[in-house]
Amino acid sequence: MLTPALLLSLTLAQSTPAPDAVLEYSSPLTEERAPDPEGFSFTAFTAGQTLYLGVDEANLRASAAADAGVVQTLMLGTPVKVLKVGARAKVGEYINTWYQVSVVDAKAAPVTGWVFGNTLTPFRFEADLDGDGELEVATVVMSNEFKARVRVLEPNVKPPRRVSSVDVAVASTDYGGGLGGPVTVTLVPASQAGVTLLQLDSSPERCGDFVTSYVSYTGSNGKPGVLGKAKLALELGGLMDPPNESTFTVSFQPAAKRALVVRTSVEEEEEGKPRKVTEREVYQWKDGVFAQAKPVAKP
Repeated sequence: MLTPALLLSLTLAQSTPAPDAVLEYSSPLTEERAPDPEGFSFTAFTAGQTLYLGVDEANLRASAAADAGVVQTLMLGTPVKVLKVGARAKVGEYINTWYQVSVVDAKAAPVTGWVFGNTLTPFRFEADLDGDGELEVATVVMSNEFKARVRVLEPNVKPPRRVSSVDVAVASTDYGGGLGGPVTVTLVPASQAGVTLLQLDSSPERCGDFVTSYVSYTGSNGKPGVLGKAKLALELGGLMDPPNESTFTVSFQPAAKRALVVRTSVEEEEEGKPRKVTEREVYQWKDGVFAQAKPVAKP
């Protein structure tokens, strides 16, 4: 099994996601308002691509089957290289594709096996998320409930209690008639926000809603080797449905650990003229989340 030190050394130079990296898991709804198995869409990876395990203690299997023998158990964040794209299949509640991958084991020898696509991700980050002086590993995959699942691993904590996770909503690719959608992920450094955050943006390329979410990881009280808690720190939603629009911009005051949100709404009035309204909101950091500050009462 990969040791935490080897895992970090293997991925230190390659864990920044590509600028065009995106992860999607979505489905239209049937007449019964249930996911349509024939209509599932998910990110397809290609041979030669470097990805990461987005689940902890994932099984690298001898063949493309859920009951195949286990070649090796892989730590969350382990880098793998896609060798071959297998068949589309259903495993548990997931529909995805099997991939043959190679991974470097603890002896630096290549090991080959198969993993199911829902365990792979282009999004892997190393950062001191909780301020304890140690690097945590964070990944993002899609859940079977069509949400983005953020996992944070404490490398120096033994399994199975070394991972904290939180699910984040994504905007639907089928506005009002589907589940799931695309998500991109970036790291917001503490120098920008006052705390280190993961920023998840979900904005389908069509009219509809869009979501920006920030995930925090706190709770260790600065003690190294202690599992903290991943939390949805702030979630903001907007809408692009011309002529109606609802957008927002976010800025941070790092010293005060505040988030400033400016919301702009554009609505068409009866006369056909657009009406623009701007509102400003202040969110204060406390216990791992940004809570909206109450406006000061006027005398």
